[in-house]
Amino acid sequence: MAAKQDISVTLRKIQKEIHNLPNITDRLNFILEASLTLFGASTGSISIADQEEKVLTIVAAKGMDSEKKIAAKLPFKLGVTGRAASSKEIVYVPDVILDKEYIKLIETVRSELAIPLVIRDSTVGVLNLESDKVNFFSPDIINQASLFASQLTIVLLEERIAKEAVEKSKRDKDVVEEILGYDPSILFLKNRIRQVGPSDTSIMIIGEEGAGKKLVAKALHFVSQRKSQPFLTVDCSGLSYELLEAELFGAYSGKIFSPGKLEQANGGSLYIESIGDLPNPLQDKFFQILRNREIPNPKRPGEILNVRMFTGSKRDLLDDIQKETFSMDLYYRLAEVPLRVPPLRERRGDIPLLAHHYLYLFNKQYGRDKSFSAKALESLATMPWSGNVRQLISVIQYAVLVPTENVLEPYSFTQGGKPDSESNPKSEADQLTANFLVPSENLSLNVAIEKLEAIWIREAFKRASTQEEAAKLLEISRGSLQYKIKNNQFLKGFNS
Repeated sequence: MAAKQDISVTLRKIQKEIHNLPNITDRLNFILEASLTLFGASTGSISIADQEEKVLTIVAAKGMDSEKKIAAKLPFKLGVTGRAASSKEIVYVPDVILDKEYIKLIETVRSELAIPLVIRDSTVGVLNLESDKVNFFSPDIINQASLFASQLTIVLLEERIAKEAVEKSKRDKDVVEEILGYDPSILFLKNRIRQVGPSDTSIMIIGEEGAGKKLVAKALHFVSQRKSQPFLTVDCSGLSYELLEAELFGAYSGKIFSPGKLEQANGGSLYIESIGDLPNPLQDKFFQILRNREIPNPKRPGEILNVRMFTGSKRDLLDDIQKETFSMDLYYRLAEVPLRVPPLRERRGDIPLLAHHYLYLFNKQYGRDKSFSAKALESLATMPWSGNVRQLISVIQYAVLVPTENVLEPYSFTQGGKPDSESNPKSEADQLTANFLVPSENLSLNVAIEKLEAIWIREAFKRASTQEEAAKLLEISRGSLQYKIKNNQFLKGFNS
């Protein structure tokens, strides 16, 4: 057990040594190592609190994968560390395997002690002490660790270490970390982005609707040498042949030639969403342009095309190649490196982090102060999320805007906003929607997608006052929205 004398010696050593260390990272790592040694902990971390967003950023860690350390933003109340920050009281878990809310960031941990660093009723951060042994920290050690943490908080504030750590984390903002999450599948994806992003390879991003393919493309662009050059996007879904050809390659308007996105993005990067929907003749044209590396502008023949290509697809195009609906030559030109974005249901551990992040953003945007109940978070973690992160964002936005309760419950995420015991029978509109989605004799997936698009478009216009606003909610272009309204058989007579 650490004695009071040992604590005083360690604190004096920390105060002396941090003045000799060149930067904030080295100082924090020294403080953590001294703290772990004092209490015989095998691993641990120091987290600093962002008081506005109510999240903790890990600024020093031992035994933790570096990518995981960067990614692990811990909301107050979430997990052992978040509970300590929120309650301002020590949280001890003698066996983490038995704690359902425990967030496992280090595989070897069996017992964990989270000590809030508190001053004047405000949480500065959290010191985590961990052991690979069950029930490692005795009551005496916990008391001594609490005494040490209170003194350490004063050192962190007096030496401006906490403030410097927060400023550094904001200054060193990492574009890859805009892809929120610390599930192994997301950490693998982020590591791949850091590996292939600086190169000039063409990358095909495969993932379901709403999983975050465009965010991945954006991260790839901004970790590359082209980050100061244009990053443009084109969505192939819902556009007519003529509109898509003009959007990509340019078109004449009278005698004036308007350049397409390929030319506009020259020197930078172009992300093409739903590349599998590109018509065959345009696939051939696109391949020839990429092979010849020539800008598709008849008024500037021979000018070199220098665009890095990112493409997105919600399905495996190798099947389309077999069916001869997608060009093999174009596929291998665009998919030099394929990346897969996991659907949200495959990384449910990230849902509370994402939910807290978007709750904070929408609270700030709409001037609200809403929070989640424990049951609300449980409910979010078990939803199917067929629309992935995009659907989660929409659900959180609705819960911030519409329900009157400040503490969100499971029923806050559904239209009607009533607990099950108080809920009314389904409205006629809800019943129609339910019946609408029941499979008919025609089991075509294209028909099913068309039905679902019709429901989403109608809902978008309930929430928006203009076509532009509706298109923004649906995350498609206004032209694409107009095309869908005109051509969707389930929107006949729909007046937008």
